[in-house]
Amino acid sequence: MLEVRGLRSGYKRSTVLQGVDLDVGGGRVLGLLGRNGVGKTTLIHTLMGLVSPSAGTVRVDGVEVAGRRPDVVARAGVGLVPQGRRVWAPLTVTEHLDLAARRGRGRGPWDVPRVLELLPRLGERRRHAAGQLSGGEQQMLAIARALLTNPRLVLMDEPSDGLAPAVVDLIGEAIAGMKAEGVTLVVVEQDLHLAFAVADEIAVMDKGQVVHRSPTLEFRRDSSVAHALLGVA
Repeated sequence: MLEVRGLRSGYKRSTVLQGVDLDVGGGRVLGLLGRNGVGKTTLIHTLMGLVSPSAGTVRVDGVEVAGRRPDVVARAGVGLVPQGRRVWAPLTVTEHLDLAARRGRGRGPWDVPRVLELLPRLGERRRHAAGQLSGGEQQMLAIARALLTNPRLVLMDEPSDGLAPAVVDLIGEAIAGMKAEGVTLVVVEQDLHLAFAVADEIAVMDKGQVVHRSPTLEFRRDSSVAHALLGVA
């Protein structure tokens, strides 16, 4: 579903990604780990078209999208759940869902009723403004907004950020539900509990490159890898 080769990008005169190579198979979940500042968010933004690459290729289901505008990348089947949720505080949950549904209408199976089946808490809060929601509810709204564009690939940047452990577990259940529906996911995470719970494979970035990749069970068994690459026991 996702094939990245030699991807380089950054900001102004600073190159952050130093030649990223990455593959994710259809219906799989890749957990992307790494210390702060190694390029994880820059990679997500470059894949989504928010940052322009200086070199390399990005193919989504065989379609080249490197350097294309975010709307073009979205139409190619890519959805984004950004770090910090970035919901519109004055708009209600219903208004968020309706706006997103207009963009994805006719492109796939996800509609408002199906999204609310996956994320029932949003149905209970439909009349509330996004600014009145808890952090976990805002994260669910960000996930719903992405799903309603009917993506085949979803990029999630730190979905557990700032959330209580019980809420993180709910986000994990939502990710598992998306995977069960055939959605491919790249999940950038600092929370190892969540990453290990949802990911089929783990990739680790360092200094703008993917320096390690292994099945999740194998990564968990070899604590020396996590210690060397992430600084955790």
